[in-house]
Amino acid sequence: MNIVDLRKRTGLSQSQFAKKFHLSVKAVQSWEQGWRNTPEYVLYMVEKILDLEEKEAVHEEMESR
Repeated sequence: MNIVDLRKRTGLSQSQFAKKFHLSVKAVQSWEQGWRNTPEYVLYMVEKILDLEEKEAVHEEMESR
């Protein structure tokens, strides 16, 4: 998994993604352009948060039925 895939999974722009995860826009741009490697802990953190949000959304959907 890379930062581009994770951001596309959210459907957010680079600036929205950066704001949501408390990252700088320049860092997100650098990682996406391949100028710098995304730290492993950032990839892990974002993926885990997205997984939790998706599980919560499924749970809420099931409860509303």
